[in-house]
Amino acid sequence: MAAAPASRFQIIPLVGILCLVYTVSQFLRSSTGVIAPNLAVDLGLEPEGLGILSGAFFLSFALAQIPVGILLDRYGARITMLCAIGIAILGCFVFAMARGEAGLTLARILMGLGCSAMLMGPLMIYRWWFAPEKFAMLSGLQISIGTLGALMATAPLAYATEMFGWRESFVGAGVITLGLAIAMAFIARDTPPGTVMSERPRETLRQSFGGIFEAMRWPGVLQLFIMISTGYASFAAIQTLWASPYLADVHGLDLSARGHVLLGITGGQVIGLLLWGYAEQLFGSIKKPILIGAALSASMLALLATLDEPPLVLVTCIFILFGLNAGYTPLLLAHGRLLFPDRLAGRGITLLNFGNMAGVFVLQVMTGALIGTMQRAGVEVDVSYRLTFAALALGLVAALACYATISDMSSRNVKTG
Repeated sequence: MAAAPASRFQIIPLVGILCLVYTVSQFLRSSTGVIAPNLAVDLGLEPEGLGILSGAFFLSFALAQIPVGILLDRYGARITMLCAIGIAILGCFVFAMARGEAGLTLARILMGLGCSAMLMGPLMIYRWWFAPEKFAMLSGLQISIGTLGALMATAPLAYATEMFGWRESFVGAGVITLGLAIAMAFIARDTPPGTVMSERPRETLRQSFGGIFEAMRWPGVLQLFIMISTGYASFAAIQTLWASPYLADVHGLDLSARGHVLLGITGGQVIGLLLWGYAEQLFGSIKKPILIGAALSASMLALLATLDEPPLVLVTCIFILFGLNAGYTPLLLAHGRLLFPDRLAGRGITLLNFGNMAGVFVLQVMTGALIGTMQRAGVEVDVSYRLTFAALALGLVAALACYATISDMSSRNVKTG
C-alpha cells in the first residue's frame, strides 16, 4: 500500500509523541552508566555484576524482539506499544525498591521487555504514514530526539541522584512514563485517518513463526545481522557502561563530572543522529555511509587503546566524537527496511534489532568479565581499560569486513511486496 498523505496537524503530534515515548527507552537503557559506581558502592557490585546488570536490559529487550515482530504484524504498533510500556513502568518501580543485585537485575529485565517495542513500533507506524525514501531520515530523527532520554541519564540523572537519591529518581521516571503512555493512547494511530490497509489473509501462529525463519534466510541477512550486532553494541559498551567507571578509576572524576562527560558523549550522538539520517540520500547508497561510520568508530576505539596516560581533555574530545559518529548505527535498521518486503517488514526488522540488542548484552558481559579478570590478576587499571577498548575495536573491524560483502541498496529503487 502506498503511503497516504497526511496533514501537518496530524503528523507533528504523531511523530512528537512517538519520539517522546522513545526517550523512555533511551533513558532506561543508559541509566546505569552514570550511577554505576554508586550502585557498586551501595550494593557491593563487582565489575562482572555491573556488566550483567547493564546487559540484562539489552538481553530481555533482544529476546522480546521475536514476539514483538509477530505482534506488530498481527495486531499493529499502537496496541503492542501500550502493553509493553506498562511493563516498563513496573520495571522503574521495582528498580527503586530493589535491595540487592537480584532485584536490580529483575527490574532491568522488566525495563528491557517494556522498552522492546518503543523503537520498532514507531518505525512500523512510519512505514504506513510515509513514503520509503523518508524512512532513513525519520528513523534518524526518531532516535535523535529519543536520545534526549539518554541525555537525561547523564548530568541530569547525576544531579537528581545527588539531590534525591537514585531510588527516588526512578520513581519519578515511572510516573513520567505513565503520563507519556496516556498521551500516546490518545494521539497515535497505526495508519493515517481514512486509510484502508491492504487486505491480507490472516496468518496462523505457525505461519507467523514461519515468517521469522523466512526472514532469517533472506539474502544479505547474515552480513547485516553480524554488523548490526556489533555496531551499536561497541558504542553502547562505552556510553551505557564503561565510560563512567573508566573516568572514575583512571581520571578520578566524581559523579557530577562524570555526568558532564557523558552528557558530551550523548549530546554528540544526538547531533550525529540528525546528520547521519541524511547520509543515505546524500550518498545514494545505504552501504557506503555505514562502512565509513563503522571504520571511524573502530579507529577511535583503537586510539583510546594506544594512548598512554592521555589527558582528560583529549579523552573527552574523543568520547564526544565517538558519540557524534555513532549516528551511523540507525542506518543499519534502514538497510533492513530496504531489504525485506512489506509482508516480512515487522519480523525482519525486529529480527535485526534482536541482534542489535543481543550484541550489547554479549559485549557488556564479556567486557565486564575481561576487566574483572584483569584487575584480579593485578593488571593496572588503565591497562585493563585500554585492552578492553582494543577488543571492541577488533570486533568492530571483523564485523565490518563481513558487512563489506553485502549488496548495496538505495530507497530510490526499493521494491515492496
